[in-house]
Amino acid sequence: MSWEFEALFDVDPHGWDWSDRWGLKNLMPFEEKKQQSNLRVGQMGYRTRTTVAGPRLEAEVYPVFGRSTEAFLRRAKKTNVTPERQQRLNHERSVRHLIQLVDGNFTAEDIHLTLTYSQAPTYERAQKDMRNFLLKVKRLREKRGMSPMKYIYTIEGDEDGTKQRIHIHLLMNGDMDREELEGIWAKGYANADRLRPDENGLEAIARYLVKQQRNRRKWCASRNLKQPKSRTSDSRCRNSQVKRIAFDMQSEAKEQMEKIYPGYQFVKCSVRFSDVISGAYIRCVMRKKE
Repeated sequence: MSWEFEALFDVDPHGWDWSDRWGLKNLMPFEEKKQQSNLRVGQMGYRTRTTVAGPRLEAEVYPVFGRSTEAFLRRAKKTNVTPERQQRLNHERSVRHLIQLVDGNFTAEDIHLTLTYSQAPTYERAQKDMRNFLLKVKRLREKRGMSPMKYIYTIEGDEDGTKQRIHIHLLMNGDMDREELEGIWAKGYANADRLRPDENGLEAIARYLVKQQRNRRKWCASRNLKQPKSRTSDSRCRNSQVKRIAFDMQSEAKEQMEKIYPGYQFVKCSVRFSDVISGAYIRCVMRKKE
């Protein structure tokens, strides 16, 4: 089974009424819950997909079924996954990719630049103005013999300004004077700040960039960004470890994931199940220890 069947795993185990879930009359003691959990997690093997982007590591752990099961999974996905659910999942994947790009290419030494307009432009005008701005900065850097510019930007707002006027958010190298960058923008107000990572790295600013991006391309980026690197393994995470994490996440997730990934510290984890097939889908975020 591939991670493409993630859409089938949409059941959150937290807050379950176990008696209703398993058809029992009374709530079970914890050890009996663990025994019954085998019905959910199953006895199959699990594949781990590890994605590294700078100091950020994301691990996806999901069950592996035989080829004969894939046809059933595709039918189940078609029957049980609504277009709205798939659209939300695609959006979440897109945002995760942006977070990986931001975390893998920018640090606290780099800049978040907000560009606004004194007179409301069209979206097409803002695109052209942004290309001209980046070209001016690029030529200036080349003239000074500086390293190539890296950037990610989004254009937000409505042309009619009913909800929010059009403005631009830009992440870029931080080796230029912030006041100089602000002065290059001549269309309105400009504000440059240093990026501020927290325990989740730069995830907050990455999500902020696309908080209103629904109907347009979500961001534009330079071609020289380092892309996240992914690899898969069928032996990194054992079935017993999956059971520990899936049914006692608060106590076990940190300990088990830091055993699996030495040199990284645990940040957060989520677990999902399916009403269609057995198995658990675990997603974990970790950061490289300094």
